[in-house]
Amino acid sequence: MRDEIDGVRFEYEVNGHYLRGAKTVVFLHGWGGDLRSFRGAFSAVTDLGLSAVNFAFPKEVPPDWGVYDYAAFVGAFLEREGIAGATIVGHSFGGRVGIILAAQRKAEKLVLVDAAGMKPRFSLRKKIKIARYKRAVKCGKPLDGMGSVDYNNTSGDGRKVFVRIVNTHLDKLLPYIECETLIVCGKSDKDTPPYMAKRLKRGIKNSELVFLDGGHYCYTESHHTFVRLLKKFLSAR
Repeated sequence: MRDEIDGVRFEYEVNGHYLRGAKTVVFLHGWGGDLRSFRGAFSAVTDLGLSAVNFAFPKEVPPDWGVYDYAAFVGAFLEREGIAGATIVGHSFGGRVGIILAAQRKAEKLVLVDAAGMKPRFSLRKKIKIARYKRAVKCGKPLDGMGSVDYNNTSGDGRKVFVRIVNTHLDKLLPYIECETLIVCGKSDKDTPPYMAKRLKRGIKNSELVFLDGGHYCYTESHHTFVRLLKKFLSAR
């Protein structure tokens, strides 16, 4: 269904067990994703008889937005729906938002899947690419093809929003997350590498880390294993 909050439009879907005010599993996809991203896991949660929401981030947002604005937007949705006991399941960018919400005590449980938000390590090759990018910006040269896939798939003011998000690191929030947390990471993830997942594990006190076969989309590449993990985590209430 389509909806809006403060003039910003978005989409979401609920399952047959959804009840406003009930403890609810909320799925948050990665950057550039949509309602299809978590549909398999969303269906699996429905099989458990749990209230669930599959949330799609707005496609168009104000040009000055950053990741905290996205988190505030999701928080406003949770408040409007009366969801006080949310289990946030976030992939990549959705994990960034989940980290913020959990640090703000707006999540009862947290599942981070190939989550972004940790300050990256830069290899020499990466530093050279960054230097070339900055030089291109300074000289006013075209930037297409110079950034990540997500960057290149974003245009206009959306690129400014994306760059602002990528340059916002959330490491400092980890000590404030007290809810039970499941961290899932693809063994071959190159976008949010395993060292980031290990940092999440060290920083979040009540957390468990599981590595799955696959890369940045391990929840689809190892779908059945991920669903088993998720069901077990959600059932331990």
